[in-house]
Amino acid sequence: MMVSLVWYYRPEHTERGRQPADAPDEVFASRHRDANSVACIEDKCYVLTFNEYCRYKKRLKAAEEGVTIAPSIVPALPASEVSPALAPNDTKLPPSVSPELVLFCRKIYDFRSKKIHVPNK
Repeated sequence: MMVSLVWYYRPEHTERGRQPADAPDEVFASRHRDANSVACIEDKCYVLTFNEYCRYKKRLKAAEEGVTIAPSIVPALPASEVSPALAPNDTKLPPSVSPELVLFCRKIYDFRSKKIHVPNK
């Protein structure tokens, strides 16, 4: 059985290497797509946008400290407009996921030109 994957790169796997400003949980997206055997997959990780990651870390810290996060006063979006990453309980992530498997991405690595791009906001 085969699976099609989009590659993410850790900073140390790029031409420029890891920089002091790189966060330990940061990866760079790429346009490198590949088909691999399912047998080659060692583990699953979760790559979030930077905003999703910040919300995840805030909820994780609150849970560790036993703090309940108050619900938002902003009215909820209709269910059809809510991505799984924006759901109140981070349904994109299983409840028992190890924090070491949660990464974030805010830059793109062009593996051909070996340059890192920051997408326009």
